[in-house]
Amino acid sequence: MTNYEWSEVFISIEGEAKYAGHPTAYIRFARCNFQCRKFNNPDNLDTTSIEVLGFDPKNYNDIYSIPLIHKGCDSIYSWDEKFSHMWKKGTAEDLGNEILKVLPYNSFINPKTNKRIILSLTGGEPTLRMKNFVNLLSAPQFKEVKHVLIETNCSVPLREKDIQQYYDFCADNYIFTTWSNSPKLPSVSGEKWEQAINPKVALVQRNEPNMMEQYFKFVCEPTEQSFDEVEKAMQEYYNAGINKYVDIYIMPTACTEEQQQEISAKVAKMCIDRGYIYCHRIQNSVFGNGVGT
Repeated sequence: MTNYEWSEVFISIEGEAKYAGHPTAYIRFARCNFQCRKFNNPDNLDTTSIEVLGFDPKNYNDIYSIPLIHKGCDSIYSWDEKFSHMWKKGTAEDLGNEILKVLPYNSFINPKTNKRIILSLTGGEPTLRMKNFVNLLSAPQFKEVKHVLIETNCSVPLREKDIQQYYDFCADNYIFTTWSNSPKLPSVSGEKWEQAINPKVALVQRNEPNMMEQYFKFVCEPTEQSFDEVEKAMQEYYNAGINKYVDIYIMPTACTEEQQQEISAKVAKMCIDRGYIYCHRIQNSVFGNGVGT
């Protein structure tokens, strides 16, 4: 029996890129292969320290009551071990029951409009559990799911066997997949280029092109260095075989709405100049980007 580990399950609107505004149910899996300490952290402080966090996670038993994160990765609570006592573990059915609790009408279909809710698998890094996706979606609570959005940093090697098994299941159950690829730029995240930019991962995603779509979404500062790294990264993806017409979204580096507003106009102007799609984090503007949004 496969057990899963997650930090939160919630319903919100998709806040970024192509499906911004769409009602979406989220599973935020625990654990990640990156830390992205440099986000919103120009002084390169240790964002996992209690001093920089501004609070001690052990003083909280409920992840929904922790203060807003201001530096580093804004979902640190999903991968830093100091928060692990707030994580939950369970089977696919347990996770499915948690999802049903947050869904309007306990269903992925809204009976008033007959529109389906997207299921987003995020983290942390959800593809660390790629081999378990079929088991998860096979749980009866997910039977109405027809659109899965996988929010990934596009760096974890994917086994073709696992991808094929996943697509075979999706074909049998008429499920469409969106790969929301958010590679972490070294100058912005602090991660190493050779670990963060892995074109082979994006290629494996395209195993069944009629059943999926993918786009790229970069977090950028309003600097030439950030945008130059986007161009360098995309050239590696193009050289590997990714479609040169793939959508590329750029988001301002920000944990809070105040941080986003401070640089959003500059980032948007650079998107216009460079030919990219500007992507505002609307969840920040609407909900404040706290846990569960």
